[in-house]
Amino acid sequence: MVRGILQRVKSRIRVDAEFPARYKVQASSVIGPLSSMLGPSGRITLASLKWYFQESDRADFIEYAQNPLLVGSALNAESISSANHPDDDTGANTNSDKLNKTQIVNLDDQISKKSGPGTSLPYAIYPLMKRTNSESNDDRFSIGRIKGNDMIMKDMAISKRHAIIRIIKGSFYIEDCGSTNGTRLNGQTVKREPVRLSDKDIIQLGNYKFTFLTPASLHDFLSSA
Repeated sequence: MVRGILQRVKSRIRVDAEFPARYKVQASSVIGPLSSMLGPSGRITLASLKWYFQESDRADFIEYAQNPLLVGSALNAESISSANHPDDDTGANTNSDKLNKTQIVNLDDQISKKSGPGTSLPYAIYPLMKRTNSESNDDRFSIGRIKGNDMIMKDMAISKRHAIIRIIKGSFYIEDCGSTNGTRLNGQTVKREPVRLSDKDIIQLGNYKFTFLTPASLHDFLSSA
């Protein structure tokens, strides 16, 4: 029965004629099975990934995920096994939209464990995929705290337009957009010049860290949990 449900879900979310016509050419790079499962912030829930992981083999999982993902620093073997972690993806409904000034933070500080707008960010998973209703350019993913970005991170340490991940000849590059608290790649400051991303790179946006994982590495990561 579960297999039957899985096949219907895979069939429903597969890239086909139901997707907007403008995505036809680049469907393999920015629109795919995960697109219809993204929340308003551009995130996918860990529960959704775990369910598909448990019901598919490695090859199907890699095809399903399609593109790399940004995985929050708090996701580890212990937290993946737990059902209790913040999973807020209210995206556009945030007071961060109304506040103009980004808060300056000490990038070497530990992330606060107190509740607040960014509580769930260490547990967030952002696939490098577009939502099916996205109107942004097909060759880039914008990151920032306000609506209109592909990846919305609603925390005042994140600038309105913080960084961009670009697709250049099939590879992914990151650049900073002049953000207040900056962007780092493996501890090195990223400026406006695009820097190529590699599997398992650590991206720091403000004081939030994410691991850049290919679908294969994500599958191995889930396997080890």
